[in-house]
Amino acid sequence: MATVRPNVFEIRPAGPDHRGEVITENIHVAETAIRAKLKEILSDFSREAAELSEADIVVSGGYGCGNRGGFALVEALADALGGAVGASRAAVDAGWVPLAQQVGQSGVTVRPKLYIACGISGAVQHNAGMDRSGLIVAINTDPNAAIFNIADYGIVGDLREVIPLFLDEINKIKKGN
Repeated sequence: MATVRPNVFEIRPAGPDHRGEVITENIHVAETAIRAKLKEILSDFSREAAELSEADIVVSGGYGCGNRGGFALVEALADALGGAVGASRAAVDAGWVPLAQQVGQSGVTVRPKLYIACGISGAVQHNAGMDRSGLIVAINTDPNAAIFNIADYGIVGDLREVIPLFLDEINKIKKGN
């Protein structure tokens, strides 16, 4: 049996030529031979994680947000674009967002059409969860941040200055100006 995390591979359309063989095996194991015991099932699956993994637009924030207030700008941008909010492990560890919104190797794998990384350094663990996004835009104050190595567009700047400019332009477009 094999399992694969969502969005790790591209889902191809079903076709009449795609066929598989189901092999059923009856396996009997003596209970005394089983060393592991199930004690409890914990589930942190949430609506946020489901929406995040299926979103066409994801705006994620990292430790570069500085605090919960800085992360609120990431949420405002996601809202303005009609996207989902993601986060790096550092933002989750800081308590700014729940684990269900963590993008990366130990979080959710996403494959949106647009991924905006705000204040995210681009650690390998994070990139593994979003590097197959359609278009990647990175905002970071460090011009040498690893996120710029996989970004299609990079903005070297403070997200607290850049995101409000984005929001102003989005609002102008929505108002027809």
